[in-house]
Amino acid sequence: VCAGDKLGHVGIWNVDGYGVGTGSDSDGVHLFKPHNRPVVQVEWDKTGMKLLSASYDGSVRRFDIASQKFEQIFATYDDSECHKNHLGYGIDTGHSYWVQYLCMDHRSDGGQSFFMSTSAGTVMHVDLRDKGRITFHEKLSEKKINSISLHPNGSTMATAGLDNTVRLWDVRTFGSAKKKVSNAWEPSTSAKSFASQNAGKSVNSAFFSPSGKSLLTTTMANYLDITADFHLGKGVTKPSTRIRHNNMTGRWLSTFMAQWHPGLHGNNEM
Repeated sequence: VCAGDKLGHVGIWNVDGYGVGTGSDSDGVHLFKPHNRPVVQVEWDKTGMKLLSASYDGSVRRFDIASQKFEQIFATYDDSECHKNHLGYGIDTGHSYWVQYLCMDHRSDGGQSFFMSTSAGTVMHVDLRDKGRITFHEKLSEKKINSISLHPNGSTMATAGLDNTVRLWDVRTFGSAKKKVSNAWEPSTSAKSFASQNAGKSVNSAFFSPSGKSLLTTTMANYLDITADFHLGKGVTKPSTRIRHNNMTGRWLSTFMAQWHPGLHGNNEM
């Protein structure tokens, strides 16, 4: 079990180590401080040997179970000359810009590829294989994007955020306007969503189920919305099921983002 806090700490709890041994008072908890600003997302890779963490400080770090160490694998930088040789050069546009969410790309192993959303309404894909590159950098909203979710089909992405809308995109169309962009750090604005759903109020998160059959949305309208086969639809859709739920956590707790149980599949997901 792992969690991040507002001070940049990442805690990893070995549940099987709780209460084992008499020489330590940690109860299996290992605490690290890889970031200097709030941690927005932590996610294990498919092997369970690598952990990615992202933070408001603009960095993405990878924890290796074997070495018990974090390493910085990506960061966003401003356009200062001293950052010119870094992969994320020129992406950070100022004090109102930060990394909001990270989603690992399940099409690759070892945490080598991932998606990131930002406060500026952009989404990018970073591929660290070979020499590393930003595969696409797209402007998908005029407001902050709170979450990203990649469908198991590997081509459909769901975004959700402060524009009150869940949108579906075909990532295979991203990056097509790259040659028209004068500066590498400027996002493309040509992408068009193929399906959407208006929640009435801001959307905390939208996640596909493990099978991809359903999409679970958490909204500030105090509902958990479930939409079946959303990825197969087009245009404006409505939820298949609405569950009344108090999603208000207050200023001192992290934003509530309902998740699917990772061990459930098919008809057992609900």
